Amino acid sequence: MDLITLCDGIQLPAEIREKVLTWHNTEEFSRAVPVLEGLKSMETEGRARAELEEILEPDPGKIKMLTCMLQCGADLHRWYGERGIPDTVFFGTMGCFTRFIEECRVKTGTRAFDREWWTARQVSGRLFRIGELEYEMKQTEDGNQISIHIPSDAVLSREKCDASMEEAKAFFSGYFPEYREKDYVCHSWLLGPELKELLPPGSRILEFQDRFRILEVDYRDDGYVEWVFKRNDACIRDFPEDTLLQRNMKRYLLAGGKIGSGFGVVKIAEGKQV
Repeated sequence: MDLITLCDGIQLPAEIREKVLTWHNTEEFSRAVPVLEGLKSMETEGRARAELEEILEPDPGKIKMLTCMLQCGADLHRWYGERGIPDTVFFGTMGCFTRFIEECRVKTGTRAFDREWWTARQVSGRLFRIGELEYEMKQTEDGNQISIHIPSDAVLSREKCDASMEEAKAFFSGYFPEYREKDYVCHSWLLGPELKELLPPGSRILEFQDRFRILEVDYRDDGYVEWVFKRNDACIRDFPEDTLLQRNMKRYLLAGGKIGSGFGVVKIAEGKQV
């Protein structure tokens, strides 16, 4: 797949698309190409990114790094095709780039790319967006497992989450049978036990949380600040109060409460994951 087709398929914002395609046609991009292969493996992506950062400097808004990542995504399309994975999954997965750029705009007021440390998962074929949720294949000391991630634009209704998880089970059974019947796990602020005090019964977040058996809680992880308040550069007193969760969580934090990030495994009911 060429880069133009990918940019159009994920509806990259016009101003970013223009910058990406312009830089893609420069001699500087050609000098970066030999390093791109390293971005396509989770084992080598860290070293490749570090090398690229030196080559690409200066890189305002990390548009050059974004271009490199998008090129890797475009290259991966052939791998999808060889396995018969449909384009709906491909474009849904690669849509993360557009989503991250918009998340950056909400936080900072400027469209830029700040997730180069994350997107190797997508361009290495380790993570897939299937319906509302993302699923990452991981190898651990206890064997293979599938880690669930919740995109910022996910609709966490019971129906949509049910559909996504059922599709995911069929997807991994069909395309990656070594992950068939493996545990589905999640590590997220959405699984923090304190949310039961901050949200009303019937909340979609609490319904999602109830799918998991919580095994541990990490109070060192403050990722909720970015996802709930869309800020990571302000003190608690300056956090916005536009939603019920923001208001309740801010009041809870100002009173000395702590929010944990929970790690859980999808519960099993009647021999099936729920």
